[in-house]
Amino acid sequence: MRKTYILTKLALFIVILLIFTSLSLAFPTRELSKSEIDKMFSELKRLKGLPYVWGGIDSTGLDCSGLVLYLLKLLGHERFIYQGFLVYDVTADNLYKYNTKPISDLKDLKKGDLIFIDTNEDTVYDHVMIFEKIDGYGNIWVWDAAEMPDGIHQNKVDRRPISLLSLRKYVFGRIVVLNK
Repeated sequence: MRKTYILTKLALFIVILLIFTSLSLAFPTRELSKSEIDKMFSELKRLKGLPYVWGGIDSTGLDCSGLVLYLLKLLGHERFIYQGFLVYDVTADNLYKYNTKPISDLKDLKKGDLIFIDTNEDTVYDHVMIFEKIDGYGNIWVWDAAEMPDGIHQNKVDRRPISLLSLRKYVFGRIVVLNK
């Protein structure tokens, strides 16, 4: 009798665990709307010159992933997916892994998409930039918060052309947010 009781409780625990796990892994998402992207770029112009602060996530200073999260939170997207759970903060690498739809080619990028760089080639994408456009000369224009991109002291949120993309390990992603 006791063995049956224990097996019943164990089976119930496993069923609850499976239900919880399946719910935590399946979050409906959507891409940002054009109006959200427009609002994001309006805010970027306002943030231009804000100091770069490693780990910064607010208007006193931002790092690269903090800039993206700050903008998304401004749009009302407070939580992000991380390993099947919802969290309030993620790194650049986890933005790419769990909160973007991969894009395979530079020509498929749209305003507001993200470019992720593995700066030290350790398979972790540790820098993220917000794509704006490719100009008539082939320059890739991005917004980011960085200390010293491309060997130039930036130390702020800024709009700039990126150089030498082909010499780095990089990936592209389109932001996806929770579909409320």
